Amino acid sequence: MRILELCVFIVALGAVSACSDFETRYFKDRVNEATTEGVAKRYGLPHKVEQREGGQTVWTYFERGSGTSSYAGTARSSFCRAYVLIFDRQETLRNWQQQEC
Repeated sequence: MRILELCVFIVALGAVSACSDFETRYFKDRVNEATTEGVAKRYGLPHKVEQREGGQTVWTYFERGSGTSSYAGTARSSFCRAYVLIFDRQETLRNWQQQEC
């Protein structure tokens, strides 16, 4: 039974990291190409929007992990990752960062 729990944990961990890698790859490959419209269609409206001097717009998406209880009754630590996207005046993605919340 312990081996089954370990296998389920490894698969779940792989799925979470695969999703994060996918998002990182998407933003990295779309710098100077993606627009606010395209990003909004893919991810929905951002969780936070800031206007900067010079006409830049900063969108932030938060990815929050779960702190739910495991089979053993102990709570896993939760995590928060932020994707910060910087768009120019023409609404084109010019830079992005992934950071801890």
